[in-house]
Amino acid sequence: MSELIEVTPDPARITESLRDTGYVLKDAVADIVDNSIAAGATKVHIDLNLDPRGRVRFSVTDDGSGMDRDGLVNALRYGSNRREDPASLGKFGLGLKTASTAFARRIRVTSRPQGGDALAAVWDLDAVKDIGWKVEITDGVTAEDLKKLNNIAPSGSGTVVRWEEVDRVIGPYKDPKGHHARNAIKKVASNLKDHLSMVFQRFLDKSDSRTADVEFFLNNEAIQAWNPFGFGAECLFEDVVDVEVPNDEGESALVLRAFVMPRRQDVLADFGKEGPIVARLTNNYQGIYVYRENRLIHGPDWLGFWMQEPHSTLSRIELSFDHKLDEAFQIDIKKSRILLDSGLEEYIKKAISGPRSVASQIYRDRQIEVTVEADSEKLHKASNANIEDKQASIPGPEVNTTDEVKGEATITNPVGTTTVPWSPSVDQRVFVDTVPFVQDGMLYEPTYIGKNMGVHINKSHAFYSKVYLANQGKATTIQALDSVLWALATAELKVTDDNIRKTFNLMRYDISRTLRLLVEDLPDYEPSESDS
Repeated sequence: MSELIEVTPDPARITESLRDTGYVLKDAVADIVDNSIAAGATKVHIDLNLDPRGRVRFSVTDDGSGMDRDGLVNALRYGSNRREDPASLGKFGLGLKTASTAFARRIRVTSRPQGGDALAAVWDLDAVKDIGWKVEITDGVTAEDLKKLNNIAPSGSGTVVRWEEVDRVIGPYKDPKGHHARNAIKKVASNLKDHLSMVFQRFLDKSDSRTADVEFFLNNEAIQAWNPFGFGAECLFEDVVDVEVPNDEGESALVLRAFVMPRRQDVLADFGKEGPIVARLTNNYQGIYVYRENRLIHGPDWLGFWMQEPHSTLSRIELSFDHKLDEAFQIDIKKSRILLDSGLEEYIKKAISGPRSVASQIYRDRQIEVTVEADSEKLHKASNANIEDKQASIPGPEVNTTDEVKGEATITNPVGTTTVPWSPSVDQRVFVDTVPFVQDGMLYEPTYIGKNMGVHINKSHAFYSKVYLANQGKATTIQALDSVLWALATAELKVTDDNIRKTFNLMRYDISRTLRLLVEDLPDYEPSESDS
């Protein structure tokens, strides 16, 4: 014998738990905007600021089709009815609620259908424990929301989504209406604007025929489309693959394109000094941009294939598909994460490896072009003079023999004899020198330069370009950096035990990798007239 027992979840507990689904603000706002686009909006106005008392004010207003009473109830139901159009940007019927309650304790949705009157619906987390999963519907529309509707859609349909009791957008400040709080909300708004310009680029770009045109405004300032594959980017690879749709629904096209961005100096030449900033030629904009129904849902990153690292800064990949492949990519409820099956993963990684390598080589060529402009001898002259002056009190191994063909020297110190890297030198005063490359991309390597314990510094390493060259007018700074690297190098040269030397080598590799990561967001060095 068996029986079915209803296990209705506790409303208060489940709604509080759903606040922590992992939303970040930019994704939450994008989810709300999805509903506006799905409703056929041509204008979307977003407001994000502080009121005179320092409380966060947030709303999204659109001129879409609007909703009647039943539509409002459905919109605020967890797991709302499916939209008639399967290609709609609204997918799970959860975005409005989960996105909003992640940052606010009350949602007020005011809507006006075509030819009807405005109504408001309120979803209040603090009331759930008393009234359960119930939505308050009222014709008592606030004057502020009615004004917003009339401004964007005079006498027409539209919707206002307002967050009330906002508690998670910015942290608590001692003075919630003070300078620091207002700077914080301005920064959040600026980052949100950049994000929306990228996520909805194809809708914002009037020249893009793939989507309907939509105008976005943030705090009354128009949001312009930002195309990650613009600014003179070159398409290196394009492929359209028919992917089998689960549940025997035929096939759907997967579009894969690989682009290489122009080098920084080319963007400067074509778009002026603001060009590299507008083109976002920084490390965190490399990688794969994933689009579902022409809306960016993920990225840029490398989907776990590789880490974002400076040499791939110029590489950007487009991966586009429609709603039919949602299951194949396992889209999550925030529409911000995808998972690939092994077949797709292997195909994508193999297809983009070549173009990514090309972009990396172009970047490396640029680094060499920049670094060779510096006068290495002049840059490290003070360091070499200082080391020469002090070397008598810093004894090192004795050089026995040298092999110019192999680039090696045999040295002997109190603990034994070993072979080390060596390079000839006609100048006996050189202890610090630069080279185009170092094995494994390391920043430096210990070497004998002539008869001197020395260090070779890799000019193609990001640390050299972004720190050394950026500070080449500061002799004390350069001398300090050189002294550290020379000291580390000489410590290695005094070791003869192979196991210890391997440990040193691994440490040097790790140090070089860490320094590359630490300086990746620093501006690239650009030669000026004062450098010459």
